Amino acid sequence: MPGDFRGRRPLPRRNCSHRHRKALSRRPPLPGDGTTPPGPYAVNPKHLRAFLAVARSGSVVRSSGVLRRAQSAVTRAIQELERELRVELFERRPQGMLPTTPGRTLLHRVERAFAEMENARQGIAAAGAPAGWNPQAPIFSLALGRLRLLAFVELVEQRHMGAVADSLAISQPAVSQALREVELGLGMEVFVRSPAGLQPTPPGALLALHVRRALAEIRAAEAEIGLLRGAMAGRVTVGTLSLGRNRLLPRAIIRMQERHPNLTVTTVEGSFEHLAARLRAGDIDFLLGALRPPEHTIGLAREVITEDRMALVARAGHPMGRMRPLGLPALAEARWVLPPHGTPTRELLEGVLRLRGLAEPRVAVETTDLTITLGLLRESDLVTAVSPHLFQHELEARSLVVLPLELPETRRDIGFLQRSASSPSLAARLLMDSIRAVGSL
Repeated sequence: MPGDFRGRRPLPRRNCSHRHRKALSRRPPLPGDGTTPPGPYAVNPKHLRAFLAVARSGSVVRSSGVLRRAQSAVTRAIQELERELRVELFERRPQGMLPTTPGRTLLHRVERAFAEMENARQGIAAAGAPAGWNPQAPIFSLALGRLRLLAFVELVEQRHMGAVADSLAISQPAVSQALREVELGLGMEVFVRSPAGLQPTPPGALLALHVRRALAEIRAAEAEIGLLRGAMAGRVTVGTLSLGRNRLLPRAIIRMQERHPNLTVTTVEGSFEHLAARLRAGDIDFLLGALRPPEHTIGLAREVITEDRMALVARAGHPMGRMRPLGLPALAEARWVLPPHGTPTRELLEGVLRLRGLAEPRVAVETTDLTITLGLLRESDLVTAVSPHLFQHELEARSLVVLPLELPETRRDIGFLQRSASSPSLAARLLMDSIRAVGSL
C-alpha cells in the first residue's frame, strides 16, 4: 500500500467546475476513442458500465435510471460493444435482456475489471487522499476511453510524454490532454512535474497498477469471445526465466499450435523481479521458470510442473572429465564462469561447496549470458554449474560434457507463477495445459 500522501497539494477546485467539464466535453476525441481499435484492443472501456448495468438489471429502462443516462445512450453503448466484438451480447426478450454465452464471458471479465477499479478507489482513500479528491472520478468506471487509459498507465511506466506518444502512435498534446483529464476528474495530481520528467505520486502509481489489471481483464475477454465466435485466435504472454525457456516452453508451444494454430504466444524475458512486477500488473499471463522461495512470491500462486538439478559442465576433453570419481581437491582448484552473486544458480553452487567443506568458487568470469558462457566453455578449461537442459544440443553433440559429480542438493522446482486472484484466459489455459503435458514426459 502506498505511503501517506495527505500533504500532497490537490488541484484547485476551479479546475473541476461545471464550465470546465463542459469545455472538456467539446474537445475532439483522442485517436482510438472512436470506432477503430488500435493494436490488440477491440473494446472501448467507456461502454462497459452500461453493459454491466444491463447485464445485472436485465433491462435498458432500469439501467437508464441507475446510470442517469438516456435509454438511447445505453442502447447505443450495447450496440457498439456488439459491433466491436462481432457477437450478440444479449438475447432480447419481452421479459428482459438475458446475456448470451459471449455476454456471460464478457460479464465475468468486466466484473473483475471493475473490482480492480474499486480496489484502486479504496486504496487511495485508505492511504489518505488529499482533501477535495473525487472518489466518483470517471476513471474508476473506466469511462475515459481506451487511449486515455493507455496513455495514463504508459506515462507511469515510461514517465516521458514523447516516449508514450511514440509507443501509442498519437501526438504528444493528446498524451498531455489524457493526463489532464485524469487529474481533473480525480481532483488531484497523479504526477510530480520536474526538469527530470514526470514522477508518479503514490496514488498515481496505485491507480495505474489497477488500471493495467483492468485492461488485462478486457483483453482476456476479447480473446475468449473470439474463441467462442469460432475465430480460434488469441494471444498469451508468458514471462520466461532461463529454466523454462530452453526446452519446456518451445515444446509446449509446438504441441499447442498443432491443435490451435491461430493462437499466438509472446514471451517476455528479464530478471525475476522485473517479470514478477509485470505479472502483478497484469501485463503477462503467467511466469514460467525455477520457482523462488515462498517469501519472494507473496500474492502469487505457484504450481510445480517438473524439477531440475544442476550439473557441472565443461568442454569435451577437459582434464576433470577423466577423473572417476571427481575429487574435492580438483573441484577446489577449478576456475569458473558463473552468474553474479545473489542469483539462484550461484547461491545453490556456493551452498553445495560449503556443505562439502570447500571455499567459494574461484570465479574468472561473471555473466548471465548463455552465449558467452558457451563460448568460454568451448575455448577454455573454465567450468560452470548449470541445468543440463540449457546446453542440451551441445551435450548431445558432445562438444560439452557433464563432469562426473552428482549434485542432489541442487534440486529445483520448475513451474508457474500466477497472480493469486487471476483468472487465466482460454489461450493461457491451453498453453499451461500443454506445458503440464510436456513436463510430465
